[in-house]
Amino acid sequence: MGKKIKKENLKKLFDDISKEYRVIAPVKRKDDYVLMEVKDFSEVALDYPTTVLPPKKFIMPYKEPIFALDGGEFKEIIPEEKVAFFGLHMCDVNAIGRLDLVFWNDPYYKARREKMLVVGISCKPIETCFCKSTGANVLTNACDLFLKADGDSYVGFSMTEKGRKLLSQLYFGPETVDVKEVKIDYDEKLHLDVYAIGKKILEDYNNPVWEETAKKCLACTNCTLVCPLCYCFDVIDETFVVPNEGQRVRCWDSCLLLSFARVAGGHNFRKDLKARYRNVYTHKFKTFVDEFGVPSCVGCGRCITFCPADIDMRETLSKLGGA
Repeated sequence: MGKKIKKENLKKLFDDISKEYRVIAPVKRKDDYVLMEVKDFSEVALDYPTTVLPPKKFIMPYKEPIFALDGGEFKEIIPEEKVAFFGLHMCDVNAIGRLDLVFWNDPYYKARREKMLVVGISCKPIETCFCKSTGANVLTNACDLFLKADGDSYVGFSMTEKGRKLLSQLYFGPETVDVKEVKIDYDEKLHLDVYAIGKKILEDYNNPVWEETAKKCLACTNCTLVCPLCYCFDVIDETFVVPNEGQRVRCWDSCLLLSFARVAGGHNFRKDLKARYRNVYTHKFKTFVDEFGVPSCVGCGRCITFCPADIDMRETLSKLGGA
C-alpha cells in the first residue's frame, strides 16, 4: 500500500529527514552526478542517470579506522553517525540489501546500517542498465521509503518501520494506492540469464572470452571501484612517530590487482590478468549466488560506463551463454 506525495512537498520530507540525519543525495557536478552531503534541498538532483560512485562510499568508506592505539590503550572505533540516503535508484538500494547479506555481522558495518535511513526514487534506465537481468529492479526491505513517480506526484511505499513513520506525516495524502509489487520495468538492451551463466562458468573454465577480455583490460580497477557490490578490502596498521599511538584501518582493495592474491613466500594464486578477470565473474555470478541466492551484481552499468577500455560486461556474459 502506498501514499501519494506532491513533488512540491518533497522539500518538507527532505527538511524533516535533515533534522535527524546527515543527508547524502545526488548532486550535479559539471558533466557528472555524485552522491555527496547535502544541506539544502535545492542542491538535490533527483532526475539523474547514475552517480559516479555508488552508496558503498558512505557505507564502507574508502579508508575506515576500526581500532586506535591511544596512549598505549586499544580502543575500538564504532561508527555513531546517522546517515540518510535521499534519492537512490532501485539498483543501488538493492546493492545495499546484498551488502547486508555479507556484512550484517560486521560490527562497524552493522552500526552504520542500523542507524541509516534509505529513501529511494524512480529512475529512467539508461542504455547501460541491466538491473532486470540481475533481479535488482524490485523493491525490497533494504529501502525504508521508495518514491515511485506518478505524473506530477510520487507514490511512497515502505517495508520498514522507519518508512511507515514517514508515510504517516501530513505531506503524504490520505488516499492510498494498492500495488502488489513495486518495480522498475523497461526494455533492456540485452536481457541475460545470469543464473544460467553461474551454472556454466566453472564448467567452461577455459572459455576463450577470458583471454580476449584480458587483452583489452588495463587492470586499472575502475570497474571494481565504481561497483556497488565489489567489497574487497585490506587491513593495515598505521604507526605514528609517537610509539604508543597508531590505528588499524580497513581500506578498499581490488581482486583485479596483482598483489591481491599474493601470499607469504611470494606465491600468487592469480598471477595473470586472465585468471583475475575470470575470478571477478566467478564470484559475482557463481559463488555469491551459491551462498546467497542472488548475484553480486545489480546491473547498474557503472562498470560499462566508466571502463576506459570499453569492456562491456553484458557482452562478456553473453559470450558465456547467458543471453
